[in-house]
Amino acid sequence: MFALAVLVGGWWCLSLATAAEPAPGLPEFRTVATAITTQATNIVQETAGQPGYLGVRVEPGKGGKLVVQEIEEGSAAAQAGLQTGDVLTRLDGRPVKTADQLRDWLQAALPGTQARLTVERRSRKLELTATLGAVSRPLKVSENRAFIGLTLGEPKEGGDGVLVVRIQPQSPAAKAGLRTNDVVVKLADYPLTTPASLFDALMEKNPGDTVALTARRNGQRLQFQAKLGRARASTDATASSTARLWNKDVYRLAVMPVEFPGLKLSPAITLKDWTELLFSTGVCQNKTNATGQLMYGSVNDYYREMSCGAFRFDGKVFNPIEVGKKREDYAPGNTATGKAVLLNEVIDKLLARDGKNALKDFDGLLFIYAGDRFPTPDRGSLYWPHRGSVTHPIKRWSYVICPEGGKRMTSVSLFGHEFGHLLGLPDLYARSETPWVEGAGLWCGMANQLGGGRPQHFTAWCKERLGWLRPAVIDPTVKQKLILGPIEGSATECYKILVRRDGSEYFLLENRRRTGFDRGLPGEGLLIWRITRGKPVLEESHGIEGPMGPRLFLSVVPYPSRANTAFTPWTTPSSRAQLGGSFPVHITNIRQLPDGRVTFHVGYEYE
Repeated sequence: MFALAVLVGGWWCLSLATAAEPAPGLPEFRTVATAITTQATNIVQETAGQPGYLGVRVEPGKGGKLVVQEIEEGSAAAQAGLQTGDVLTRLDGRPVKTADQLRDWLQAALPGTQARLTVERRSRKLELTATLGAVSRPLKVSENRAFIGLTLGEPKEGGDGVLVVRIQPQSPAAKAGLRTNDVVVKLADYPLTTPASLFDALMEKNPGDTVALTARRNGQRLQFQAKLGRARASTDATASSTARLWNKDVYRLAVMPVEFPGLKLSPAITLKDWTELLFSTGVCQNKTNATGQLMYGSVNDYYREMSCGAFRFDGKVFNPIEVGKKREDYAPGNTATGKAVLLNEVIDKLLARDGKNALKDFDGLLFIYAGDRFPTPDRGSLYWPHRGSVTHPIKRWSYVICPEGGKRMTSVSLFGHEFGHLLGLPDLYARSETPWVEGAGLWCGMANQLGGGRPQHFTAWCKERLGWLRPAVIDPTVKQKLILGPIEGSATECYKILVRRDGSEYFLLENRRRTGFDRGLPGEGLLIWRITRGKPVLEESHGIEGPMGPRLFLSVVPYPSRANTAFTPWTTPSSRAQLGGSFPVHITNIRQLPDGRVTFHVGYEYE
């Protein structure tokens, strides 16, 4: 038996045919291709992560039987016809004898589940069906903020509605026919009583929705129909946290080097050097850049390796553009409007010089400003490396801004991280302003990227979101012995172990090795990522919890280690669910093979 690999886009990747073969010498272990898989249950987003809710209170009766004492009005139990005094004997055909058994069953069930209830009522046996509800019904905020174009003043005493003090020209409100001094009473069925209530009413709407507005004008009550627009996105450094994920196989980037009066770009770094660093394939390994630093590949090489050839960066480096003011004169522009002063000036001068269609075929912009990093302590300021958005008359652009580097050309490490934001990925490092968030440390390039031009790979969570990774989905209650090869160079070597049936909480398992751009990792082995509320948290094998977890005993972060060879509800760290009600997850007998693969048992409990 031999390993087969295929060349995809210049990178060697594990073929699916190879993964489907039995593990050499380990016939009892299943691979990602032969594992017993499942699927997350599709439910409405509003109830994701919640247990099923029946709406009953039960107590033991005579002979230990489970008797219904109270039923919540309007609950699933009430709608199913359950009555006080009924004796609950079976759930979905299985005996239920205690309140704890009922609670455990409901905690692992999902809202919307059809529950078959067998009850005894006055010596009669009845079969009832209840559609489980949810414990709560949280409001939903639209992913894209809707815009109507109204500015409201304070409400008048004794009257309903809020006065319109301004209407933006060509806005949905203007097109609908509203005027200043109208008093808006309702948007859809939402009463408007304060200026803030308009914001609340729009939070649950989407751009493109048509909404009814009720308003008073000169004593008359009028009805209007407005088609909502899209609110402009933020332009600060946090914009990437809500950015849409890039789903194409190439991203075309326009690179604009920026010079200032008295501060030119380094003559040692040519446009060819920038083109090689950013976009070349296979020519930057183990050579020095223009300022003498060792290179391990280009930005494009980095992304092609992580995506196993499924994605690449492409683009053009334009001739330098000199702006009209000194670099420090633009520095106070730390608001969205202030940043746009420099960025729009660069775009205007480029189009005036190279033609109005010079940026026609590009997806985003990279501004490289002359000199070393500008000394600013403020995250999100103009010169702080960040991703943002800038509105120019020809288009609204996503952009990244980074320093040239001065005597040391800015490396792949910085560009690799910031370009991740262009693809829609958020920062995953810990921040001083949120000390309770531990971040991903040195285990993800979107956290604390390794320097020197060799940044580490993104987490499996990032890769899956971008469509570069297809994990095998596992039900942890199904016993099986699994084997996992290195994730580097593979689009499939990953397991997703469900904690809840709806997929609102799960674990991603990846086997990280010191190879390629991952060569600088502080340790090797199985990384276990807990995914809840749309964010990954690393479960470190050493068992030290909290913000310091990813930063201490780095070689003991992956499994197995001298601290842990298992991850269960009883280990530290624990696999217990954070959202409540879940599958019990037992990952035991974690072993690392001499060839770099990792084996483990799922669903086997050891006492």
